[in-house]
Amino acid sequence: MKMAGHKTLGALTHLRLTLKENSYSFLNQSLRHYRKTGRNVQEWPFALLHITQCLELLLKQVLKEVHPILIYEDIDHPKRTVSLEQALGRLQALGIIVEDKEKVNIRKAADYRNRVVHYEVELNKFEWKNLYAQLFEFVHFFHHRHLKGEIHPHVARDNWPVEAQLMHYFKHNFVLYNGTEMHKDNPRDIIAAQRIAFFRDGRRKYNRFRYGDEPEYLAISPDFADIPCHDCFVVKGQYHTEGCDMEECPKCRGQLLGCGCWYKPRGLQFPSPTS
Repeated sequence: MKMAGHKTLGALTHLRLTLKENSYSFLNQSLRHYRKTGRNVQEWPFALLHITQCLELLLKQVLKEVHPILIYEDIDHPKRTVSLEQALGRLQALGIIVEDKEKVNIRKAADYRNRVVHYEVELNKFEWKNLYAQLFEFVHFFHHRHLKGEIHPHVARDNWPVEAQLMHYFKHNFVLYNGTEMHKDNPRDIIAAQRIAFFRDGRRKYNRFRYGDEPEYLAISPDFADIPCHDCFVVKGQYHTEGCDMEECPKCRGQLLGCGCWYKPRGLQFPSPTS
């Protein structure tokens, strides 16, 4: 029997996948990892990596439909293809309308993949599920909007039950706030974070940076806060929520989440200002 994407050559089987087919393959593999997370939390990073790779390939497919050369990092020397972030920038440069929702989710996917692959990541099982459900819903959205079709026909039959569960979970646990889709607990966290305007180390008061005022990020990209924060969803002018990896420490100017200036050794505890 001859399968799609396969050519039988004697005793050898040759596999050839298009960009689209490759993205669907990663999506289905991601869902299979997701199905195992209840028994093994170490499956979470692999579920995340595979769904992010699916998204990157879908972005490249959109570029390819404009012109095949656009999937390459350097069009004069077509060897390496664009990264997730470069693909997003190229879509915008081509005048393809990219909504804030798309920018936030693409940056989120790239950020967490980089943490898993190059650094370290710590999330509880509820945070993992929320992150995954949001990215999974976004893959559906992106495919429908830019590739003009539903992605469901490309989901393997054995993944249909978990696909339905994820869509149901997203529908009942995510809300629209500040123009951005987020978990229903996030608006409460955003409101609470606005009550903490400074930190005090016992001698000196340090005013927190509002999203959009962080010196380090401004030096890299002055317009970085034109879309909501990809990690905690605050908008420009608001304070980041507890545990956001984008907040800059007003004391050491490092990443607040990992600098140690305010978090206590026995666990991450969001600092509260003293009177």
